[in-house]
Amino acid sequence: MKQFLKIIIVMQFLVSAGLAQQADLERGIGLYNARKYAEAEPVLAKAVQDDGENARAHEYLGLTKLSLAKIDEANAELSRAEELAPDSDSIKVGLARILIQKKQFDGAEELLKKARDINGNNPDVPLYSGVLNVARGNNEQAVKDLDAAIALKPDNAYAYYYAGLAYSGLKRQDKMVQNFQTFLKLAPDAPEAGRVRSLLRSVP
Repeated sequence: MKQFLKIIIVMQFLVSAGLAQQADLERGIGLYNARKYAEAEPVLAKAVQDDGENARAHEYLGLTKLSLAKIDEANAELSRAEELAPDSDSIKVGLARILIQKKQFDGAEELLKKARDINGNNPDVPLYSGVLNVARGNNEQAVKDLDAAIALKPDNAYAYYYAGLAYSGLKRQDKMVQNFQTFLKLAPDAPEAGRVRSLLRSVP
């Protein structure tokens, strides 16, 4: 009877610990989605420390570090996430974002193609295809990609931001203004918002 009670107590402890770890992970993801990256980083680092086999924890810690411009650390976390979940489209998009930052455009394009093959409805795939084409100066294709991203997720603030940049490159001020205004409406406190407001003030 005593042995049975010990087993029950241990099982309850393990369940409680698992729930606490899950709560930490969800809190970290919530902070990331709220763009509170400095706050999210230690929470997600703890989630990784508590469960080093959790691909989702490594993924969001990597994305957080990427948003904090810690490129090498982000690459390490996302690479580990891919080892744990090789069929994840979202992790491949994250790794593609790193390669875009590093200007390794061919590698980024290949990862985005793989992500699209896994999940053709992931709105981040055309979004970052658009980002890639903006970086390459291929603004006409970027607009097509970003329109596709917006069709999949109309409240995708950064699709409008990069569409604004693409239209700026195409000298289409009307479309640039329209997309930048939508970006500001959706993400008024985004790090890029100040730059966008300055660009809009410069439009005749």
